[in-house]
Amino acid sequence: MLQTTSTPRPILPDSAQRDQAAAMEGEVGKRALECILMPAMFAAKNVRAQRDRLLQLRRRLQPHADAAAVQELAADLFKVCSTGLKHGAGYLTSCLRIAYDSDADISFCNPAFAFIPDEQLYAALFAHRLPARPPGTQTEAFARIELAYHAVNLASGHHVPRCIEFLVGERPPSGTGKPDGCMVGYPDDTVAAATSHIFKTRLADMLPADADDATKERIPRTRPRLFNRGLDLDPADAPAAAPTWKPPRLASTNDPEQALSYLHRACSLANLAVKHIDLAVAVISTFLDPKEVAETAEMADEDAYISEEGPYPSD
Repeated sequence: MLQTTSTPRPILPDSAQRDQAAAMEGEVGKRALECILMPAMFAAKNVRAQRDRLLQLRRRLQPHADAAAVQELAADLFKVCSTGLKHGAGYLTSCLRIAYDSDADISFCNPAFAFIPDEQLYAALFAHRLPARPPGTQTEAFARIELAYHAVNLASGHHVPRCIEFLVGERPPSGTGKPDGCMVGYPDDTVAAATSHIFKTRLADMLPADADDATKERIPRTRPRLFNRGLDLDPADAPAAAPTWKPPRLASTNDPEQALSYLHRACSLANLAVKHIDLAVAVISTFLDPKEVAETAEMADEDAYISEEGPYPSD
């Protein structure tokens, strides 16, 4: 008579054990992911609205517009960069901070982006193309959030203000800036040059003078200083007051073609950020209960900050 043996059913670990196992593998636990997903969805809602608003304003940028129309356009552009995108950067900052505080694998970080000059950073960000296949790990998702963070800050802190400057002859305050000791020069590989700059200026005591490439790879990664650009805002906190600025009534200089060039790039950066955030949200959602994801998405639709004027009208 044949005897059959049954395979014992595996004992599934409880949530605490799963979180502990995830932490050991460089992943954050379920509770931390829930806390990251909320500001990520808020950022998706916010940055998408700012991108659409920039596209709308770009259609209003006419080469022979009168002074009043140009002044109104400059004021509207300033609202986008000083308030709208500033909140989007704040949501992304919250995502990154929670990931750091939850002991995520920080190999996704690329501190070089914080030290690349603004005029070169645009190309460096677009060199990191969207993946051919969707990312599947938490680390990859956090990398997308970091890239979105830099794209939003570059648009709000540099490209939109430069557009305004070429419209009215005065550059408005941006509230963002590069860390002290920013890399200078125009190397072919800006990311590699900025990484070398960090070792020479910030981590010089960690790197032997005669270190080879293999030694450099073993140098421990430090937590990058990302939070000196953009708004350090928790979604539950009250938004910081936006800087005040009024465009001059008469432009001292006016170059609509240059203004349009910078606005084109700002729109591209906002669109790139939206794509990165959407990918990150999709990946993080796979680690969580679908019902919880749906509830968070509903909350983002209702509570994400877009502007003081509410949803932007469509043309």
